Amino acid sequence: MDGINIVGVQFRRAGRIYEFAAGESDLRVGDDVVVDTERGPSLAKVALVRFAFEATDTKDLKTITRLATRRDLDETRKLTPEDAVKYARSRADLLGLKMTVLQSEVQFGGNKVIIYFSAPGRVDFRELVKDLATGLKARVELKQVGARDEAKLVGGIGICGREFCCSSFLREFVPVSIKMAKNQNLALNPSKVSGGCGRLLCCLSYENDLYTELRSKLPPRGTRVRSLEDGEVGNIIKGDILNQIVVIETAEGRQVTVSVAQMEVVEAGTETTADDSSEAEAWGEDIDFAALSALGDEGGEPGPGRGRDSQQGSDKGGRGPRPPQGGGRRPRGR
Repeated sequence: MDGINIVGVQFRRAGRIYEFAAGESDLRVGDDVVVDTERGPSLAKVALVRFAFEATDTKDLKTITRLATRRDLDETRKLTPEDAVKYARSRADLLGLKMTVLQSEVQFGGNKVIIYFSAPGRVDFRELVKDLATGLKARVELKQVGARDEAKLVGGIGICGREFCCSSFLREFVPVSIKMAKNQNLALNPSKVSGGCGRLLCCLSYENDLYTELRSKLPPRGTRVRSLEDGEVGNIIKGDILNQIVVIETAEGRQVTVSVAQMEVVEAGTETTADDSSEAEAWGEDIDFAALSALGDEGGEPGPGRGRDSQQGSDKGGRGPRPPQGGGRRPRGR
């Protein structure tokens, strides 16, 4: 059978997956492997295994170098990410820099260290990079990350009581807007729709498509309908999206609950767009529209070192090259 064995590897937990050709290697999920990247050999963990029948679709894939040995793992542990973070924090405090060191990556062999940090503004870390390169005896690259990436790197417990999605299984951030909360009839309270990063909850996007589909099946308020079950006629005054039922008000002033599947439209109605004042009245008194607009995230959060407000530098001085995440090709689509 023609085809090729492909493995997807990740360089950190819940990180992006990059595909490599496995060749004749018998690899399983969880195996440590050595792969060739733009930064040189790197240690990665197998996250998925698949077989592609169309070999032409995988002609640009690089091949897994080898299965990591015990010696490879021991070499990597000589300089641990924890040691690098601890040392970087002490040097940053000594230099009086207003920055928070979050996490570090030690490249395979320990000859290069990437340190991620957050800060309220731009930081002049040229002296810090020199100190770190001398103390760690390795090339050092610092990268500033945004609020969402900070939460992903640090981790934590969300308001749902579970570990942050971004640090446990969400590999890429998706655009989230306040329209999603409105679409799902959620309370527009910043404390209830924002996550540990201070941005809108990523989980707002999980059920949004379903709510959009169900909402499209509900006639707008003001629509005159007739119940097929008992012949009651009235105007829709409100609806239940998930249960797909509406409440109609008859000419006598009685309110009747009718299933969407058991009614017919007599006269179409129109639903006007509410302004801020009427919307606040409908949703509750705890709405802070200024705070909600600050949570807006139409474009998603960029990855580490690639944000508009991010900085990156290395012990070579000046801006370092764009950080490669791996030598394989990104999987198509999501």
